[in-house]
Amino acid sequence: MTSDSKSQPHRTTWITALILALIGILTALYSTNHHMELKSKGHTEAACNISSAINCDAVAASKYSEILGIPLGVWGLGYFLAMAILAGTLATNHKSSKEHEPAWLILAGLGVVTSLALASISLGILNTVCLVCLMVYVITLAQGVLAWQLWSKRRHFIDFSLKTLLAGLSTAAIAAAVSVVGFNMIRPSAQLPSELQDLPGKHDGVAALPQLSTSSINISINKSAYSGLGEDFRIGPDDAKIIIVEFADYMCPACGQTAPELEELHRQLGSRAQFVFKNFPLSNLCNSGVESNMHPYSCDIAKLARCAGMNGKFWEFHRKAFDEQSRASLEKAREWGRSVGLTDAQMDQCLESKDILAKIRDDVDIANKAGVNATPTIFINGRKYMGERTTSKLRAVIESL
Repeated sequence: MTSDSKSQPHRTTWITALILALIGILTALYSTNHHMELKSKGHTEAACNISSAINCDAVAASKYSEILGIPLGVWGLGYFLAMAILAGTLATNHKSSKEHEPAWLILAGLGVVTSLALASISLGILNTVCLVCLMVYVITLAQGVLAWQLWSKRRHFIDFSLKTLLAGLSTAAIAAAVSVVGFNMIRPSAQLPSELQDLPGKHDGVAALPQLSTSSINISINKSAYSGLGEDFRIGPDDAKIIIVEFADYMCPACGQTAPELEELHRQLGSRAQFVFKNFPLSNLCNSGVESNMHPYSCDIAKLARCAGMNGKFWEFHRKAFDEQSRASLEKAREWGRSVGLTDAQMDQCLESKDILAKIRDDVDIANKAGVNATPTIFINGRKYMGERTTSKLRAVIESL
């Protein structure tokens, strides 16, 4: 074996590693862009939002999608940029190759461990798969396989001295720093206000807090089409001892994840509870408390939901709107309306109805007086719920009343 073959693995291996890193850079850039779009709108039309079980928005909206306020995509960009620099140096047999080889091996192993940890969180805690994240996991595992093959063949020739490691890892640290600093310099300023970013995971870890507010608020519920500005659509008997009121936005990811939890809670509680839905769209088209049109279709979807309710189909439309939230648009909402029996003429009339708009704005006013500052917000017998929005947690609080 020649001296070169001992000091430098076959060039094809490093070219493969470089290609993997470049694919990783592109994936990380897409992930970062998707994350920021979600932060600015609360919703995206990403193709990877297939269902509640396969949903990039849900994963990106969780508290696990950022470290120190920086999206994981940015950290991933720094990581893959470092791997690309190291692999490129090794592929060209640069004079610093000896210093960069051990650093690449260590980072390849770190990538595998990190991917396994994130995959465990996605499957074990969020119960949701992100296809973009899955792509990253595949890339890091492929790098891990390359690293294992190299280690098996060359462990006796690799210099893991402190001086060599510091030299190689400093290159990687610079690449990561460039990514983070660059992101902070171009970070978009237009984001959904933090108080309204009540995304999945926001309330995790609040078990030490009371799960119901100590004060009770009287939230008016209109039980007839002729009371107030219109009927509040609800399910369950009007004389139920448990009244659960939800303020939500049809384009809010957290609202979409909460909807099936509340549906299951209703199934479990039956006639013991009444569930009331009120609108709180995050759009200045019908909510004066929101500065911009963050959720561009939320007001129209709310109007068509009430339109369906006026024709006895509110909960059917409601379920469709949340089930297909990732594809939300005005035309999609009209499709939902047609599927529950609304005609185009009825929907046109409802979209232009000043009465329906006034009712939605009245819901917003009630929410503001009740201290609603995030979606979804749930009140149980007039007391604000502050725990995790899962069937088991909600039921535990209700049973303790």
